[in-house]
Amino acid sequence: MLGRWVGLLLLCCALPALAQDNRDIDAVSRSVVRVVVVAGGVEGSDVGMGSGVAITPNRILTNAHVVESAVTGEGFVGIVPSEGTRRYEGKVVAYRADLDLAVIDIGSGRIPPATLFSGVMSDGAQVAALGYPYGVDRALAGGMTTVVTPQSPVKSLGHVAGRRSNAQFDTVLHDAAIGRGNSGGPLVDACGRVVGINSFLSISEGIDSTFAFAISVRELLPFLQKAGVAAAIVGTPCLSDSEAGARDAALVKADEAAAALEAHKGDADVTKAAQEKMTIRDQISGERENGMAIAAVLLVVGALALAGAGVAQMEKRNRIAIGAVVVGIALILAAVIVYLGRPKLTDVEDRYARLHPVVAKISDTGVSAAGSNICTFVADRSRVTVSKTDDVPLDWQDDGCVNGKTQYGANAGTWSRSFVPNTEPTVTVQTFDPAKRRYTVERFLMAADAMDKARAVRAQYPAKGCQTDPGARQSVSEMQTAIRQTLPPSPNERLVFDCRAVAKL
Repeated sequence: MLGRWVGLLLLCCALPALAQDNRDIDAVSRSVVRVVVVAGGVEGSDVGMGSGVAITPNRILTNAHVVESAVTGEGFVGIVPSEGTRRYEGKVVAYRADLDLAVIDIGSGRIPPATLFSGVMSDGAQVAALGYPYGVDRALAGGMTTVVTPQSPVKSLGHVAGRRSNAQFDTVLHDAAIGRGNSGGPLVDACGRVVGINSFLSISEGIDSTFAFAISVRELLPFLQKAGVAAAIVGTPCLSDSEAGARDAALVKADEAAAALEAHKGDADVTKAAQEKMTIRDQISGERENGMAIAAVLLVVGALALAGAGVAQMEKRNRIAIGAVVVGIALILAAVIVYLGRPKLTDVEDRYARLHPVVAKISDTGVSAAGSNICTFVADRSRVTVSKTDDVPLDWQDDGCVNGKTQYGANAGTWSRSFVPNTEPTVTVQTFDPAKRRYTVERFLMAADAMDKARAVRAQYPAKGCQTDPGARQSVSEMQTAIRQTLPPSPNERLVFDCRAVAKL
């Protein structure tokens, strides 16, 4: 079946141990399948094999030459996943011989799909080829029973050697070791995203170095779109754990420095405010003393006016006496008013506030994040491998109720909830820090056995909506701790979002 590619040898081989340590490449192994084609139907004797990758739960992408006999003649297509116990019968639903691409439908079967990377792969970037090379099967002397038994694909590590286009299609040239049987298997980047479908090798004749060619995503995307296949696509460049960790550590350090500077500035502001308030206090004290002196003078003059009125009365000078009484009483009343109108020492804060009307500021610590929020993706704090990064609406309540239906568990000032689905082999942990208004999504792409353990733990706790009972909320926190213990130390993906309050529509 593969021999008709004149002048070209069809695909893949062994794996350096380093690739086995990459958890993202291990994760995409779940999506890789062996494609078995029996010419002449189920009873036929001409058996051909290649590789493929699930790009939706029930659609497999592979090479056209792998399934050629099932399209041009009577042939049976079988799909053997990389894990589990089930196998599926497939049907070719899209086929382009000129692009060497085909799509196989497995009906009600379900296989974890891979994500395609739509960005640019730079020369020298690390890649891995996954599939089922004949050489490994021959070396293990496995019969057909072994071949149709689910098993992990072979992983081969290499690097991008450039992009090349022939008269038919665009390819990614790479040096990952591949051989016959890898045809149709994925070429993935260091984050486990599909960057091509391995198709053929260069001819070395035992002298030259061998290079492999993978049909690029440039060709895959329009082919899948025309075939009506909605694959998951991500364009965010891949970061290693060390790169993401170093970047996040630098940002944390910058945050701490900014907080220290703000605290220092706050201390300086407090000192300046205290000095200014002391000046205001001195001003008020001077105004009080001046008020008392003026009141005393008015009181004395008023008293003298009243005394003068008495003298005028005795001398029968009535008009002068009446005028003196009026003046005296007015001066005494003015003295009382001036005395009582003196500024109080307690007026210092009010006068300071009038001089600095914008000084009042609400600290982040005292602000509640309750209510509607929109959370926006923060690229500098994230490591994206398989997901989109659209804005996330988050309706938060201070008791950990999210969107009115999901209860989060408290843990040292943050709140989180783990989601362990019964179908998809991915555990998602969502965390919200109300003080920082920061929302984090971590995804763990789990192998079948590890996923079974996480589901077993989850099954021990009843499903809970939002809870008013503190004991019930504590149960959610305990569930979080128990599920965490079944997960790997680090997630395959970490998305960080900063949230801001918005008005409800």
